[in-house]
Amino acid sequence: MRSKKYPLDPLVRVRRERVDASVRDLATSIQAREAAERMRLEAEAERARRAEEAERSRASEAVALERGELTAADLQRLGAWDARTQWDDQARGEQVTAALGQEKLARDGEGRARSNVATAEGEAKVVTEHRGRWVADAERAAEAAAEEQASEVWRPRR
Repeated sequence: MRSKKYPLDPLVRVRRERVDASVRDLATSIQAREAAERMRLEAEAERARRAEEAERSRASEAVALERGELTAADLQRLGAWDARTQWDDQARGEQVTAALGQEKLARDGEGRARSNVATAEGEAKVVTEHRGRWVADAERAAEAAAEEQASEVWRPRR
């Protein structure tokens, strides 16, 4: 007679645990991607804010220059300031590029985590379906055995 306990119960448990672990990894990956995306957006916003601020300053300096309110020393400081803002903008551009790189790495990690979840769920599904077939086979065998016993009990005597 067949054992009433499913022989692959440990495998079922391991596969379920693997699904749970991969889902937790996916959640962590999503959080990392969201954090990287926020950092990129903040870097882009800071760069845009600073560029707008510099443009407003340049515009006010141009107006003052047109009115003749600036001296040669002011123009020299303006040139130095302009060079500095360009360097700062370049540095912020590099920060944005680095943030984009981090975001790409995080997106790739999230994709791998999603793939791992799908794989783990597929493996768990295979064992679950096998268990269902095993239970159905056991029930059919028990029913057949019961019918066999019943037919022997009610067999006419000669």
